[in-house]
Amino acid sequence: MKLMDYPFYRLTAFLILGILLQYFFHLSFDFWSFASAICFTICLLAYFIKAFSSFSKLLFTGFVLLFFTGLGGLMLSLKSSIKLDEHYTHFVKNGEDAMVEIQLLEQLSSNSYNHRFYAMVQRINDQPTNGKVLVLFKRSDSVAFKAGHTLLVYDDINDASNGRNPGDFNYKEYLEGIDVYGQIYVDKPRILSLDFRASSLPWYVRYRNKLLQDLENSNLTSDSRSLVEALVLGQRQNVDPTITQNFRDAGVIHILALSGLHVGILLLILQFCLKWLKRWPYGIWIQTIVILVLLWCFAFLTGMSPSILRAVTMFSFVAIGMNINRNRSVFHSLTISAFCLLMYDPRLLFQVGFQLSYTAVLAIVLLQPLFMRLFPRIKYWLPNKMVQIFTVTLAAQIGVAPLSVYYFHQLPLAFLVGNLVLLFVLPVILALSLSYIALLQLGGPVSYLGELLNFIFESIISFVSYISSFKGFVLKDLYLRLDQLILIYVLILSIVLFLSPVLRRSRRERFKIQRANYGLHLALIALICLIGLDTIFDYKTENSFMVLHQSRGSAVAISNSQHSQLLVHFPSMDKERRENSLSRLQQIQTFRETQLVVDSLPAIIEYQEIPLVIIDESTAYTKTESREPILLISNSPKINLDKVITKLDPKLIISDGSNYRNFVERWKVTCEQRDVEFINTYEAGAVNLLKY
Repeated sequence: MKLMDYPFYRLTAFLILGILLQYFFHLSFDFWSFASAICFTICLLAYFIKAFSSFSKLLFTGFVLLFFTGLGGLMLSLKSSIKLDEHYTHFVKNGEDAMVEIQLLEQLSSNSYNHRFYAMVQRINDQPTNGKVLVLFKRSDSVAFKAGHTLLVYDDINDASNGRNPGDFNYKEYLEGIDVYGQIYVDKPRILSLDFRASSLPWYVRYRNKLLQDLENSNLTSDSRSLVEALVLGQRQNVDPTITQNFRDAGVIHILALSGLHVGILLLILQFCLKWLKRWPYGIWIQTIVILVLLWCFAFLTGMSPSILRAVTMFSFVAIGMNINRNRSVFHSLTISAFCLLMYDPRLLFQVGFQLSYTAVLAIVLLQPLFMRLFPRIKYWLPNKMVQIFTVTLAAQIGVAPLSVYYFHQLPLAFLVGNLVLLFVLPVILALSLSYIALLQLGGPVSYLGELLNFIFESIISFVSYISSFKGFVLKDLYLRLDQLILIYVLILSIVLFLSPVLRRSRRERFKIQRANYGLHLALIALICLIGLDTIFDYKTENSFMVLHQSRGSAVAISNSQHSQLLVHFPSMDKERRENSLSRLQQIQTFRETQLVVDSLPAIIEYQEIPLVIIDESTAYTKTESREPILLISNSPKINLDKVITKLDPKLIISDGSNYRNFVERWKVTCEQRDVEFINTYEAGAVNLLKY
């Protein structure tokens, strides 16, 4: 069977092509509607043409593929722009205070400063609304918020960060991809009323909350309970941040993130436990139906989070394909599941979880058989399973490593040791945890099982902590461009295509040397392009002189192809926040692959004959001899900007993220009256001064 003979391969490929065209070129909804209608009409005409069967078949095939290209663009256009008339964005301006009634829906993992929730906006100034928003509470507030709380607050809804500095993560774009169009920081004094309405939550969320309460009252320790909540219920908010960081540094953070790995293991456990159903008439189909029902019950149990919804959909098709037992069933199942998910929401294509899930599974399917051919046949069960886990882990990590570097800029090298142990015991942990929760619901004896789980989880935490203590095994500050990412995957796929017919598994031969196929040629081309493009980008490195966006502080970046300077002023930050801010700023794109020096921000900077005068909270400033300087205002100085403009005659005034919003609005009006260009980094992001 040829690879592209299966129709869903081609349909999915052209659906993705349409999604990518819309994503990069932002074509109109009318264009995609017209194009899809034309293609569909031609398909119908070609289908009913009998006199020219060969021609009509070719015409029909071509325009079906073009129709799905148009459908991909049309679906993304709809998902990216549609907002109901009652959506809260129609009733409030960005940054404008209003009476906002919200209901907390789902608790997220907390960060160093805030507890985070997704919430539904129910009312704005007595106007009924809908739409999801990200809500952040200070960790220092004593109120124990949880899903089901309804709050009336007097506060503003604003946009999340859209990558205001070069190389920053575009959090706003990520949130919009899951239908969250704003965020609100809620201070305790601004909460006017607080009520708990559990009955308004979906039934599966209420049942999950009951399970969480039962676990809290059980004999599990706090760390064990938080890991059970993460592994079985997908709730990671109670996991100690130190434990999370240790799992991340050890390269096993995917163990805590409930995703395709856990659903795949659950599928194998269910197949093992239900294999007796195959003895019945039509037993294979009965077993498949029961497995699908249980998988979707598990999805409801975890609150139908996007990652679990995606994973359960994928493995539902895998379960069906495994029982059909046809050649290439795994590829077919993955393709159909991806097609259905992208038809449901084409924005999934750009979500990291979707990319990591499918890349990991495809890497396992393609690479793991090749790795197994390198090992001699093992007759004993335990060594054979260890080799299988080793090869599966290696294949998955090779598959996701480029994406991990592209998105997270680090690569843990200790993943083989950690995964070799944890993947071996993970099915046992999941089975014991599910049994423990089931016994809690049935009122059965759980004390001994709870003690066993405490021992296992404490051992795992200690083991992961030991692995993560070897800091040299975590490569950080790694960066890839999009073109490099694509070429690396082309290189990996080409090597697989070359080695597949070369490696043989037989008693007499392990390697079959043959004439180089097109896989080797494609791999060489990809390697040459990687080296060539990297050389070109290094040659094109330009100088930069930028005012960066930084809340509660100021930062200026100066860089060339070899050396960089980061000049900062953080007068109101504590030590922890200062270190976090410096770490984030040091990772911006202009500092990569250069020698970086961090220093304090002076009162005046001149670079390439461009003077930058800084006015901070001290209100003092230095008058430069250069004409038309650029003025940076930071940390909300109490100044008469009209007099400053008269004295310095600036050609540009920049307000960074450290200033009070009402000050910024007043300065903006003054600049408009004096005909001086004004830029607010909160709105415009980093400003490259070499353009002025």
